[in-house]
Amino acid sequence: MESIQDIYWVGTIKSPLLVEKLPRRGPPSLGELLARVRQKLLAGIDRMYPPWSVEGKDGAVLKAVLLGDRSSLDSDTVNNFRRTGLYHLLVISGLHVGLLAMLAAMFLKLFPLGESWRSALVLVFLLGYCSLVEQRAPTLRATIMIAAYLVARFFYRRHAALNAVGLAAFLLLVMRPAWLFEAGFQLSFGAALLIVGLVVPILERTTERYRRALRGLNEIGRDDAFPPLVAQWRLDVRRVIGFMQARVSLAQDHPRVASAAVTVPLRAAVWIVDLMFFTAILQIGLMLPLAETFHRVTYVGIGLNALAIPVMTLLLGLALPTVLLSVVWPALAAWPAKLVTLVMSWLFALTDLPHLPAWLSYRVPSPPAWVAWGFVLAIIIAAWTFGRHARIFAVSVAGLAAFALLISVDPFPPRIPGGRLEITALDCGRGDAFFAVLPDRTTILVDAGGADGRAESQDPFEERRWDAGEDIVSPYLWSRGVKKLDVVVMGHGQEGRLASLASIARNFRIGEFWHGAHRTRPLALAFLDELARRGIRLRAVAAGDQIRRGSATIQILWPPAGRDDENGELDSPDGNFVAMRIADAPASVVLAGEMTDDAQRALLDSHVPLAGRLLALADWDSSRLRQDFLVRIAPQATFLSGEEDSGELSRNPALFAGPQGIAAPYFRTDLEGAVTGTVQGKTVSVQAYGMPVGE
Repeated sequence: MESIQDIYWVGTIKSPLLVEKLPRRGPPSLGELLARVRQKLLAGIDRMYPPWSVEGKDGAVLKAVLLGDRSSLDSDTVNNFRRTGLYHLLVISGLHVGLLAMLAAMFLKLFPLGESWRSALVLVFLLGYCSLVEQRAPTLRATIMIAAYLVARFFYRRHAALNAVGLAAFLLLVMRPAWLFEAGFQLSFGAALLIVGLVVPILERTTERYRRALRGLNEIGRDDAFPPLVAQWRLDVRRVIGFMQARVSLAQDHPRVASAAVTVPLRAAVWIVDLMFFTAILQIGLMLPLAETFHRVTYVGIGLNALAIPVMTLLLGLALPTVLLSVVWPALAAWPAKLVTLVMSWLFALTDLPHLPAWLSYRVPSPPAWVAWGFVLAIIIAAWTFGRHARIFAVSVAGLAAFALLISVDPFPPRIPGGRLEITALDCGRGDAFFAVLPDRTTILVDAGGADGRAESQDPFEERRWDAGEDIVSPYLWSRGVKKLDVVVMGHGQEGRLASLASIARNFRIGEFWHGAHRTRPLALAFLDELARRGIRLRAVAAGDQIRRGSATIQILWPPAGRDDENGELDSPDGNFVAMRIADAPASVVLAGEMTDDAQRALLDSHVPLAGRLLALADWDSSRLRQDFLVRIAPQATFLSGEEDSGELSRNPALFAGPQGIAAPYFRTDLEGAVTGTVQGKTVSVQAYGMPVGE
């Protein structure tokens, strides 16, 4: 919710009648006035593009691009921008601020103003715009850097770009030191350092010389100021212009036309080369933070960003005055809004690529630490030695290419233990997700979170944008270097949780997919058919099945096999869930799932082995847990994944005492975060959200 809807705090209250609106005291503050202006601008966008209309998607993206309000974005739009490497366009980044400053400076050149006045007005515009949008690290970084540049011009001082980056970082970290560990800060300053430290110096020594050489072609005396190859290029361009003037009468009568006919295409070609080189360096240089943050490598972004920057420039130039006009004079904003819609369609065309080859954009795990350090050091050495030590620069570039290849291919094994049982319960809200690693390093994922039907119908956030499989489970698996899951289990058949499992199927290779042996609902059947078409082996499991994986045995406890379902209970998700016991004597784990009271009684009557040193429960109301069932399992620790509604369990951790005096430490993911339990022999070790809890 924080990353998508900009919601940082959530509060609950028994009744709205308990809320008292306090009377205003004194005039509104500056913050209140800015909030009112922001709300009017958002309302103006909603008038042009009503959220309920077909154009509502245009309005949602426009809110994100202009004002940083991403609350209306749907998951498909966000995923398309991420997949094509254009997600930074949905966040007010340094690119937006820089383009707006450039457009404001170009607009002010229409008026008879001095250089100092133009710089001062651009600075005032930037400060006002930065106050209206949310003060995130990229926005503030770009504003501080541009302000330093404008102030330096005001005092006729040279602008040192690296010093401006350092000044911005120093000021932001003084205000908010924790930003150092935020992805937005790292990506923003990483991009700035790449541009200032590597892109600009390389361009100044290569294509920038040829661009400057196209100025003053008739001034022959300027040829000596350029290197021999560039000076020779000026001679060649003049020769082409002379050739055209000698053969085309119009060129003889209008020498400027002849010169423009040759130099304009050359300027455009140099600009295109600069833009492609700029985006290529940024895309490769930011490969590490993008792999760490979004777990994605996007080579297609090199070309698409080169196309998107001109489109974004045009969009900002049209959208900002149009939105202002919609607030002041809504009737006049209708026609400019049509032009904005046209430009938006170009932007969407760059992101909506359904048949994009997989090798151009794909997901990757987090690289090992030594690869990350090597990648960063290679960039630093390349920037430091460019133009100074050619051989060291070449070696550093080769090293950078090697480390980039390692990040892209990720040939490393997953970072998972061997020789012991490990279970991790992930915090996925109402849904449940258990990740198991067997002694032979077999990986098993039981469910991937998601919402149940009731939550889906009541919570529009979960219905439109919440995907625990994409946002929680997949990043956790990638953080441990997992690319393939040996077994994925559809532990619960509720249709509201299929979207999360579908994300897992997209992001990882799957060896086998297990599901309950009894009938499932239509959407679940369609999902299973889709998995079969992808070549994933399906396996229907039922009580009595025993599957060997190395030294461990997986015993299916539920659903029952070969039992008539006269009441349709097994056809429902509550009856057809999958529960299992994993044993590697003397270590054992019971994944009980969302077991009903009837299922508990049936298992108690069946006399099957239920003992488990670790018990994992899913989305349980504590009132449903039978004491005799807990005594039969006799766990040394109990995990609860999901939210507990009854509030009967206490914290630190709660103890569930059975009638025979058994006490099992109880860990809840909604309170503790992700909880990992390791079972080795008779010892159970528990770690909650990075903090060792004990044995």
